[in-house]
Amino acid sequence: METLLQYFIDYRYLVIFLGTFIEGEVVLIAGGFLVYEGHLDFTVLVLLATLAAIVGDNIFYWVGRRQRVGTRHPWAARLLNFIGEHRLFKGEEFVRRHGGKSVFFIRFFYGLRYAGAMTAGLLGMEIGRFFFFNLIGSFIWAVIIGALGYVFGQSLEAIAKGVKLAEIGFLLVVAGLLAIYVLNKRKKRKKRQGPV
Repeated sequence: METLLQYFIDYRYLVIFLGTFIEGEVVLIAGGFLVYEGHLDFTVLVLLATLAAIVGDNIFYWVGRRQRVGTRHPWAARLLNFIGEHRLFKGEEFVRRHGGKSVFFIRFFYGLRYAGAMTAGLLGMEIGRFFFFNLIGSFIWAVIIGALGYVFGQSLEAIAKGVKLAEIGFLLVVAGLLAIYVLNKRKKRKKRQGPV
């Protein structure tokens, strides 16, 4: 675990870029935690995660776009298998119903974002519209998830302090009970012995 953390610290920006390019939440939460620990800068974390998310979504958008014009991209069949047609159908329904806003909202649905980007391309959403909503969605997503990681770091510290306080409290209660027990035992012994 310590080696993994050290690897993350040593290659932090590369790990964050690749992690958020692929999917993102876990890596971004870990990044927010490292911001709290002082190993990363929050602004850089957000900008890098936003860039990676936009690049990933745009690749899937263009694959969908190529499918639309009838050119079979060599990756298309593999990507469709990877995403799963059921997700693509869900993404299509969502994009048709919500238009450009769907590109923004789909960023927050784990496992559907690539299907949504591909569907937007497949349905012929205009590139400027797609890019605008994708940029806003990716940026807000990076801020929220990164901030959750930061809050998680604060919570862990508060819990650790709480555990220490609880341990001290527990030891004080045990010491108090032990003192009462010893005093009661002495009183009983004195009573049994009676006046000397």
